[in-house]
Amino acid sequence: MLQSRVRGTLHKVKTRAKSNERLYNLVYDLANAAEFSDLYEHEKMLADSVRVEHYAAAIRRHVSPGDVVVDLGTGTGLLAIIAARQGATVYAIDHSEFIDVAEDIAAYNDVTGIQFEQVHSRDFEPPERVDVILHEQMGDDLFNENMVENVLDLKRRVLAEDGTILPGKFELFLEPVTLREEYRFPFVHELTVEDIDFGFLADHPRMRKYRPDGYARSFVDSAAVDGFLSTPAPMLSFDLNDLASEEELPTELSASRRVGAPGVMDGLCLYFRTEFDEEIQFDTSPLSTNTSWHNRVLRTPQREFDDGEEITYTVDADPLYNTGMWSVSVE
Repeated sequence: MLQSRVRGTLHKVKTRAKSNERLYNLVYDLANAAEFSDLYEHEKMLADSVRVEHYAAAIRRHVSPGDVVVDLGTGTGLLAIIAARQGATVYAIDHSEFIDVAEDIAAYNDVTGIQFEQVHSRDFEPPERVDVILHEQMGDDLFNENMVENVLDLKRRVLAEDGTILPGKFELFLEPVTLREEYRFPFVHELTVEDIDFGFLADHPRMRKYRPDGYARSFVDSAAVDGFLSTPAPMLSFDLNDLASEEELPTELSASRRVGAPGVMDGLCLYFRTEFDEEIQFDTSPLSTNTSWHNRVLRTPQREFDDGEEITYTVDADPLYNTGMWSVSVE
């Protein structure tokens, strides 16, 4: 109950702080520590076979005996343990007190070669350069767990010149989506219910305070997605191994899609693909095998599209770390 109240309070503060990046990051760090002290969150991740199998395969392929590895945000220590079993020396870091449980898990399973440290990654100072930065910093919206900032900070300070970030390659998708009828949630001004017309509320001045930043976005269950109106293609691709600064990532994203599956566009479905290498990769599409990551829909006014029509849209994704401040325009 207390943790729930703390998370609720932090969420409210976080919402108010989101226009200030430094304050947002500070509040995020506090909220993140609270969230990942919640056993349920760890249980979800451990039960995610897509996550576990791909990470395990990548570690076994890319971590060699004698490597020095830092596991950023170790959680239960699962990834650190797999790396240590490869013969690596591992620094497992996390700013949550749950790291004590991770250390117990490693000890119970007779795994050695891991140094557990409760520390924020920005304060972590290893005595040697590391060969691999191992992380799972992807949030539901890819960027919303400060992945780019945290990983690049470690890269600049602790990664050897020939070291690698695992995973490093990502693709962000924002796809025109149609939802199943029973899951649709139109804007209030698009509704007529029991012969009551709500259309006049579209520009009603009283409604402004009820449409805060993030109002038009919502998580949806994968079962809610009927399909995409067009063939998906990434709107943003990047490799943390090549990236020097988060400033290199564009925040105005545009796309044009030809409709191949006619229907109603309810919004843009956000998901991402993680690539460890050409063979080991997974995505969080609602049409793929379910994962512990959720899907968000950025709602747009409902519109019917016919086969062969073009959907042209732009997403102002500034700042990248906060989808609540993103805006979408569809031509």
